[in-house]
Amino acid sequence: MLKILVADDHDLVREGVNTALAELDPQISILGANCIAAVLQLLPTHPDIDIVLLDLGLPDCEQFSGLLQIREAAPDIPVAILSALDDQVSVHAALAAGADGYIPKTSNKKVILQAICLILAGEIYLPSILLQGNQRTGSAASVTHLPQRRDAVTGLTRRQIQVLELIEKGLSNKEIARQIFCTEGTVKAHVTAILKTFGVSSRAKAIIAAKAC
Repeated sequence: MLKILVADDHDLVREGVNTALAELDPQISILGANCIAAVLQLLPTHPDIDIVLLDLGLPDCEQFSGLLQIREAAPDIPVAILSALDDQVSVHAALAAGADGYIPKTSNKKVILQAICLILAGEIYLPSILLQGNQRTGSAASVTHLPQRRDAVTGLTRRQIQVLELIEKGLSNKEIARQIFCTEGTVKAHVTAILKTFGVSSRAKAIIAAKAC
């Protein structure tokens, strides 16, 4: 089950995200916080949080100070900015501050969910409008040339480590896809990346290589 923490000081925004994602999958668990202090209280009590959606306008932080506090408290949890602003300056500044993606509040629910899945897959998400000039579309876009956060020992992203752990448990790609809330094609891409990172040709050899790290 995917667990998402939505940090926004507007009740309607939190409720809207909750309702929208619940319509797509009722098993998604949503936590809410209206300030950074509340976020920092929730993180240690919910270590299974998969991603934080963070509004930059929270009352107890300035600019990216909230993002930096979350990074310090939970460096392994992806953080995506959920903002009413969608200009290039704001987006690039957020990424430079360590955000894993930037989701405009004007995005429809399917785009928000797709963006979340891309970030959990270890990619950086940007709204498609920034990649397509002034041509507004409702599709999501990932930026694969931006640096991804990787484990210093294995060289794998957080999501790839999760996939490898499920492979070790004997799960098939289809079963893994259900476990981590993504498509089977995404799992196959993760497996391919894992094999390439370790320089091996099979899932079994990847497990052995990971244990040798």
